[in-house]
Amino acid sequence: MIAVVGASAIFLIATQASINAPRDAFKTCLKEQTSKAANEKVATDAFEAYVRTGCAAQLGAFKSAVIAFDVKNKMTRKDASDDADLMIDDFIASAVDNYEYRSSANKQAASPPAAAPAPPAVTPPTTPAAAPQPPK
Repeated sequence: MIAVVGASAIFLIATQASINAPRDAFKTCLKEQTSKAANEKVATDAFEAYVRTGCAAQLGAFKSAVIAFDVKNKMTRKDASDDADLMIDDFIASAVDNYEYRSSANKQAASPPAAAPAPPAVTPPTTPAAAPQPPK
């Protein structure tokens, strides 16, 4: 019984390792592309396409690894492909959110602080001529 559990654990670790390397390569590529995009001042609207183009090889390898893993675990190829696409979309959405946050923070840090508006001039209330005057 213990041998079966041990063998199962080793098998699961080995199959997970088949996904780890492509996933780590994809995540590393996302970080590198984020840094490059910041240096090149890529617009936030164009960042997702920039990342998908720059990490196409790693994206493809990761997707293939996820599909192979899922199919090996009795998923249909279509469901495995959908699962892989969702994982990739999550990674990219996270990178896009991070890039947008950093871009907006950099813009705020680069812009000079707005000058505080001058306080309104205070004028003493006027007393009408017919009003009683305070004693002197």
